[in-house]
Amino acid sequence: MVVLSGSSTAQAAQPLIYVVPALPTGAGAIGLYVPGAGGTISREGAIESLRRGKVQNALLGGKPGGDVLIELTSRHHQGPGVYLELPPPGKHSNTKRYLVAVVAPGFRGILTSDSTRINGLVTIPDITQTALALAEHRKPDIRSVPGNLQDLTQLDQRLTHVHRDRGWTAAVVTLTLLFLALLWPRAGVLFGAAAVTVALWLSWTATTRFWEVLLWMGGGSAAIAYLASLRRRTMPVFVLAFFVAFLLVLTISPETHALAVLGARPDGGGRFYGIGNQVETLLLPALIAGVSVGGLSWLAPLGIVALVTVGWSKAGADGGGLIVYAVALAVLALRLRPAPLTWRRVAVAGVGVIGLAGALIAIDAALGGSSHVTDAVGSGPGSLLGDLGHRLHLSWVAATASAYKILLFLVSLAALVWIATRTPRHAAVDAMLVALAVSMVVNDTPVDVIGLGALGCLALWRFESVDSRPMRRGLLTAVCAVAVFALTGCGKTGVVTPTPQTVVGTVQQEAPGKAIFITQGCGACHTYGPAGSAANGTIGPDLDKLPQYAKAANQPLAQFVHDSIVDPNKYVQKGYPKNVMPKSYASLPPADLQALVDFLSKPQG
Repeated sequence: MVVLSGSSTAQAAQPLIYVVPALPTGAGAIGLYVPGAGGTISREGAIESLRRGKVQNALLGGKPGGDVLIELTSRHHQGPGVYLELPPPGKHSNTKRYLVAVVAPGFRGILTSDSTRINGLVTIPDITQTALALAEHRKPDIRSVPGNLQDLTQLDQRLTHVHRDRGWTAAVVTLTLLFLALLWPRAGVLFGAAAVTVALWLSWTATTRFWEVLLWMGGGSAAIAYLASLRRRTMPVFVLAFFVAFLLVLTISPETHALAVLGARPDGGGRFYGIGNQVETLLLPALIAGVSVGGLSWLAPLGIVALVTVGWSKAGADGGGLIVYAVALAVLALRLRPAPLTWRRVAVAGVGVIGLAGALIAIDAALGGSSHVTDAVGSGPGSLLGDLGHRLHLSWVAATASAYKILLFLVSLAALVWIATRTPRHAAVDAMLVALAVSMVVNDTPVDVIGLGALGCLALWRFESVDSRPMRRGLLTAVCAVAVFALTGCGKTGVVTPTPQTVVGTVQQEAPGKAIFITQGCGACHTYGPAGSAANGTIGPDLDKLPQYAKAANQPLAQFVHDSIVDPNKYVQKGYPKNVMPKSYASLPPADLQALVDFLSKPQG
């Protein structure tokens, strides 16, 4: 450990940072810095980080190795230099920021840098680089903007409130997402985008009252998701509008997202701007659902905007998210096409993902973008593999840090395995599952990824499987059934078998295809008189006009109905878009498929 004194030979040979009990007043510019990365910090870890100009996560020890670039001294000094306060001895929760000052020509007001994009806040690497630059008479990365100590106090209070609210917000978001996934899956798949929207609004309005934040994040987000999901065909429009707006916020006002309760977590010292793994995973179901509903025609516009939002260094700056989103889009491109899935097509898609991600990163770097992603890629394969190895190590330590995290990880994994084994398979669910598998490799917060990912996958599975009016009442039906069974067990006469003694007349048997029509949710999108009140949808064509449609297509009615079920894009009625009806009905058992065709072509009551 370095000795903070004034007589060290090493100090004479290295540029210095001056440790003071109180910063010099009336000169230079002041700011705040986070003394480490992760949940805890120590004075020793902050010193070693400052000496080397890099930070190590507390889960990995909090004390980075490598070459020493500067030394710290507590000797009295006046004049140009970097002055700062250190944390007290021992280990502490990473909930407090400390003051730093740069006294040099041109520095007035408060400090900022491109590493944080938050006025008043700088990083430890910024401080070390500035001490080196001043000693070598170079321009430092840290710069100053107008501001004063009161601005720093307000910033510190905002960071404190965000840190306090973040854990409870995560709990509210998780429970609300689970509720919507089970009861209103169409809103559940859009909930992540709605929650980020509300979080940005609360940050922009500087709303920090605890209960107000939680009510908005739960009720407000659910309301927006519900309203955005009322019309299925407009869901891709909502998703596209969200990503465009989010891209503008990230580029024009990065502080708004950084200081949001679902933001970049600058108070923890890890990520100061852009999109983190939590937000990346929350938004993935909305992107997948938008493409799934809109079809292949929406793949390019939604995909391009989402990839730029997540991966551009001036916006999301999330290299792992760029790869994860590209993989999800590639799976959708494969699964939504009518061509059979082959290993060759999968291999081509994999190469395409790598090429697309590399091209976007190269374009970003060529346009002057800079982030940990462009730096790692630009330094060559060795640096890229080293960064990946570091992430895998950090992921393992994070996932096994406590019994609670191990349990949460295993439960979420079991849920994903269960969903993956359900039939019939759906393109949206497959895209989510593959993307989550990739995310577990390229990102370093596995518990966040798999926990939120399992809920998002559940919402997508429910959305694709039971997004119909009859099935949305499933919970109510189950409750009623339990109540009926409970009531039937309240009597004292045992079980009564209602066997009729005499049957008068005949009872017409209901067509088996009607039950299949209802349970498959066809009535959510179509109107069909023989199905009764269970079929009054307007998203798809009116099925009472099937004979007219078949005649216009010059096809026998039964054949026309069969082909329209197994290949929905073969005959598309005028005024209705392609790729809206799921292609999964082709996997119905042959007997069920024939019963459904009979019901639609020669219905019975």
